[in-house]
Amino acid sequence: MFRPVSFSRMVVITVCAVALVASLRSAAFAQPLDKRTYFTFSGPVAMPGVTLPSGKYLFRIADVGASGHVVQVLNEDGTKIYGTFFSIAAERPVVPEKPEVRFMETASNNPPAIRTWWYPGQRRGYEFIYPKEQARLLAKTSGPSVLTTQAQSTTTAQTESKTLTRMSATGQETNIDQNAQPTSATPTGKTQEGEVAPPTLVLPSNPVPVKPTTE
Repeated sequence: MFRPVSFSRMVVITVCAVALVASLRSAAFAQPLDKRTYFTFSGPVAMPGVTLPSGKYLFRIADVGASGHVVQVLNEDGTKIYGTFFSIAAERPVVPEKPEVRFMETASNNPPAIRTWWYPGQRRGYEFIYPKEQARLLAKTSGPSVLTTQAQSTTTAQTESKTLTRMSATGQETNIDQNAQPTSATPTGKTQEGEVAPPTLVLPSNPVPVKPTTE
């Protein structure tokens, strides 16, 4: 038998529904647009054009609202910049639950090199573009090909290019179309998880650049 819902019960249900929506919206708005993430490395790691010493680093998107593919790496409190890196979209079938970076295979006497950065809850991540000479060396041991520029490049600044290629272990290059959809593939290589940096972290407007250790 149908029983009408009392007015007071309807009020309670409505209030609960509004509170739930508000909490979900608050959580969404609390998430920083720059995807700030902490990674702590126990040893040196390589990135395009630089080697980062062991320590805790802040990864973030530097060009929010533009292409969204410029990644900046800073020290823990965001006061010093260790590097600004260019990337393209990478896609994976399984959504990561935590932030993570994926490494390439490197020779035992070289620091592991970061291939991709993934943000939790998103299938699309960031694959870093390496200067050509560095890519050539990494490709010899990395397994999958290394993303680099078609033109000769030796610095990170020169990797800001629309004409890219993938370097294989034999030195063969396969040009890629950045306008095409990212290839969906299971990420390979060793993984390191990180943690999402708190949205309350206030970053300085003009962090000090650090002279990096080059490869």
